[in-house]
Amino acid sequence: MVDDVERFAERYAESGTPAALAAELATLGTDYQASGYTTRDQANALGEALMLAPGRRLLDVGSGCGWPGLYLASRHGCSVVSVDPVLDGSRVTRERAVADGLAERSAAVQGDAESIPLRSRSVDAVVHGDLLC
Repeated sequence: MVDDVERFAERYAESGTPAALAAELATLGTDYQASGYTTRDQANALGEALMLAPGRRLLDVGSGCGWPGLYLASRHGCSVVSVDPVLDGSRVTRERAVADGLAERSAAVQGDAESIPLRSRSVDAVVHGDLLC
């Protein structure tokens, strides 16, 4: 697990470069420093299928830098808890939440899918864009 965390920390650092952000925008339709493959259209379909709306809480496991959880919270009005094992990913997610006006409806915590730091039944929906690939 430590090797994976270090590898993803390096990827997150690289994903914020202008070239990487331009490539992400061209291929995925996003600029969240995404390290996966979920497109904007796929995220939109997830939000609809999960019936996200104000008053509902979304858990984004393996959230990286906040994609697609923050986007879905912005689009659907729900709140989101983003969990990622990499501290840099959680930091970037918090910064993006503030920039997007989502700070009051979001939390970014360091953790992993094996030990999610939440009470049972405290979320209404879960996404894990590219976590299991």
